[in-house]
Amino acid sequence: MQALSPTAQKRQKATEALHRRPEQRAAYFRRAIVPTVEIRFPLPPKTTTSFFRIGETRVCTPRYREWIGKAVLAISTTVPVPGRISGLCDVDIYMPAFSGKPENRTAPCLDAAAQAGIIAAASDQFVREVRPHPGAEANSIRMVLTSIPVDEQDAADIELRHRAGHAPKLIAASLGISVGQVETVIAGMRR
Repeated sequence: MQALSPTAQKRQKATEALHRRPEQRAAYFRRAIVPTVEIRFPLPPKTTTSFFRIGETRVCTPRYREWIGKAVLAISTTVPVPGRISGLCDVDIYMPAFSGKPENRTAPCLDAAAQAGIIAAASDQFVREVRPHPGAEANSIRMVLTSIPVDEQDAADIELRHRAGHAPKLIAASLGISVGQVETVIAGMRR
């Protein structure tokens, strides 16, 4: 079998990274699982001025890339280090007063949280509801992410099954809830 050239190895790693599930990203996986996370970062540019199209491809503007870098840095340098939300969550976004629709500012906020590793991805698979609150902050974004709670009976069942050595995927399948909810309960047991 012939060894791959350095360029082919680099291409293979890039392809593997693209096909990796969002929950497997290092920025996400390294954070501790918590039921609620509060983060702050600067106000994003409007979605309508953050992207442009070249044919069928959607491309980020330099202004948006600069903002996302600042937002991820602000989130990552917060003390104490924020944890992550495992599985589905609800998001409240408190923002300063501005002109335009609040919905045009929520998508970039979710992108920043995903790139910083607070949520796995900014998609319906991981975010159930987004509630914008314009005019609630002075000059920055405050985002509160809350995992979907599990009722007490399911939490007790999860604890028993986890102590019996069952895998989180098996527990989730048997109870009809998400793996993220099971992981959140197990993380709460460790505290």
